[in-house]
Amino acid sequence: MSDKGCSQESAVARAVRTGEWNEGLRAHLRQCASCRGVQEAVRWMQALAAAPQEAMESRDLPDALPDAQILWLRAHLRERQAADERAHSISQWVETGCIAAVCAILGIWLAWSWNEIAGQVASGLSWALFDAWPALWANLNAYGPANSPILFLSALIAISLVTVGVAYPLVSRE
Repeated sequence: MSDKGCSQESAVARAVRTGEWNEGLRAHLRQCASCRGVQEAVRWMQALAAAPQEAMESRDLPDALPDAQILWLRAHLRERQAADERAHSISQWVETGCIAAVCAILGIWLAWSWNEIAGQVASGLSWALFDAWPALWANLNAYGPANSPILFLSALIAISLVTVGVAYPLVSRE
């Protein structure tokens, strides 16, 4: 590519912009590659300049460009949101890793202390089934059959409240 241009380039550019061509300029354009490049560039620039204008007219937008400070603030906000999303993603991975580590440690502790834990569970179940349950039934029978609907309803309400108390946090996350 040469640094020197054709002496007719400005005339070709003016002719493309105004649409006023003469025969001498058309003949020169057929022979000069540099002037044909100028013609293509000017047409491309006109098409580029017309496209945003047509887009603004089709959207009924004002002709003025948006304020530069607003554009800068939007870009800054997008950058900050992207950084927040990256940090959130990292914190989710850390949370998942911590939960996995706690589960692994709990599993190791359970395996290590299984004999002691099994003895405590067996002793608790033995107390609940053979000591506490008969005492509860003995106390309930003391109230007699007249109070059994009230006791049944109370037990049903207590079970419902416990169920709602356990299920509500699980359902409310969605």
